[in-house]
Amino acid sequence: MGTGSVELSRRDGNHPRHCVSATEEDQVLSQASHDPTNLIEKIRAALDSSTPDQHLRETLQGIRPEDIAHILDEFDTDQKLKVFDAVETETQAEVIDDTDPTSRELVIENLDIAELQSILEEMPPDEATDLLNELPQSKRREVLSGMEPATTVELLRLMQHPAHTAGGIMTLDYFAVNPELTSKDAISLIQEHIDTEVVNYVYAVDEQRHLLGVISIRDLLGSDPETHVSELMTTEVISIAVEEDQEAVAHLARRYHLQAIPVVDRDDHLLGVATIDDIVEVLSEEADEDIYRLAGAPVVHPAQQKILRRALVRIPWLLLPVLSGFILAWMHPDDRSLSEILASDSDQRLLLAAFIPLVIGIAGGVGTQSATIVVRGMAVGDIDPRRTTLRLFRQEVIVGVFIALAIGGVVGVVLATVSWPWNGMEWIRFPIAVSSGIGAGIVLASACGTAFPIFCEKIGLDPALVAGPFITSFNDVTAAVTFIAIAELILRGL
Repeated sequence: MGTGSVELSRRDGNHPRHCVSATEEDQVLSQASHDPTNLIEKIRAALDSSTPDQHLRETLQGIRPEDIAHILDEFDTDQKLKVFDAVETETQAEVIDDTDPTSRELVIENLDIAELQSILEEMPPDEATDLLNELPQSKRREVLSGMEPATTVELLRLMQHPAHTAGGIMTLDYFAVNPELTSKDAISLIQEHIDTEVVNYVYAVDEQRHLLGVISIRDLLGSDPETHVSELMTTEVISIAVEEDQEAVAHLARRYHLQAIPVVDRDDHLLGVATIDDIVEVLSEEADEDIYRLAGAPVVHPAQQKILRRALVRIPWLLLPVLSGFILAWMHPDDRSLSEILASDSDQRLLLAAFIPLVIGIAGGVGTQSATIVVRGMAVGDIDPRRTTLRLFRQEVIVGVFIALAIGGVVGVVLATVSWPWNGMEWIRFPIAVSSGIGAGIVLASACGTAFPIFCEKIGLDPALVAGPFITSFNDVTAAVTFIAIAELILRGL
């Protein structure tokens, strides 16, 4: 790199997603945000009109891409695709990056190669890399083969780094100048290459791209025009190794109040820059992951996952209270075999009571999972209490049914197996009673864990403070009562 050059990854400047002119930026800032409920109603009206394509384009004209991305999950498959097709390619690039994973997966599956290439050209390189990583390998190869060679090389450079590392979230769009340039010359070069993502800092590098220092744009603009960059820059640069975890990047940014952090290799070559938007996203993702893991829930918000996948992720954590519950039940102070105990109605009911701790443990786990999911979802905006509550409640109840079938099935099979030798109906009646009672308690706990935080939000109470203690105690009582009632009903009826 010579003394009269600026190192930029986007040298053609044709990426308006992150390279907007002053006029374009004013237009973006002048756009008002739209109420999600009203926007959904307008889009549905346009879809139901006699000329839906034309009305959709008119309805979505001037709507922020973030607003479109936020409400895309409200529509079915065909409607999502029509909404996505009704906006410009530049807007599509933002929508596909900001929308929920389920909608993004659906849209990507229905895009042809040419459309994918156009959208990728509009995205910052780090976001384009994320999209490429979601494609099947064969399709990814086909998309890259038809793009500009320089862009392909750039994306391949980013794709070689694991997704959740500093290299995986860094961008190649930054200012890097030779430290021997004067302040005036550096500013002139930056003005010629203003289309870049990192605009707060200018990095000083030598011919081999070793990171030598950093200077803020503000200091550069306020300096004497003839002062060299080397005299202005700070040489003690806070940087991070390319292989470090993304969480380490976020911690550095938070500790030192940085808006961007340079990413270097072991020889201190500048490879890219992790920007504030990625850092904020990492902080949010890591917080979500920790909170959901504490509750034994999926690490991604379930509103962004398919229903069956939500249940499958939560079930393994709920098998732990099943194991502990069986241990307590088997500590029943009776020397007779299970088949002998089941031969007596009164003994069956005594044994039934031994499973109440198991029911309470599972119901508490399910209720805590559901409450955590709802409270965190409302806190970060994944759940809008004004428009998504009924759908979320329905989905969580269905998830509860899947969990109930799985946990109840496991309990029933274990009880039926240990009831050997099987005599009459006793060997099947008691396992059905226990598993059905547990299943009913799970569904009720899931419904309560979902509904109560929403109810608290609607009446002005803080769900995070109220929902936890109430749901724990409420589920303990209701799950135990439901279990006994259902089990007794089955024991008397079969």
